[in-house]
Amino acid sequence: MNDVEHDTLDSLQIDFPPLLDWEDVQQDEREDRLGFARRTTYALLTLSGSGLVEGFDGGNQPGLESARRTVALFQAHLRQMQHFAEIAEVRLEQVAKALAVDA
Repeated sequence: MNDVEHDTLDSLQIDFPPLLDWEDVQQDEREDRLGFARRTTYALLTLSGSGLVEGFDGGNQPGLESARRTVALFQAHLRQMQHFAEIAEVRLEQVAKALAVDA
């Protein structure tokens, strides 16, 4: 590859600044724990397995445990929402029956 091609390839490489720094992440977690848990869960689903292993490798056991707790929080929320949806469905059936009797 000649110098011109190399310069062209370097000029095409764009280095984006990080969207959040660690303080922003921690503030996000404090202010919106459930939203943070949802975004973390979805982010974990989009990363490759090797990327996850690499990210939690090197003695990052506290990070792995924190991620597990965060995903568990979102899972508990989803279970609760499913329970509420089932209750709402039963109530709607009761309303439908009451309307059918009145008609």
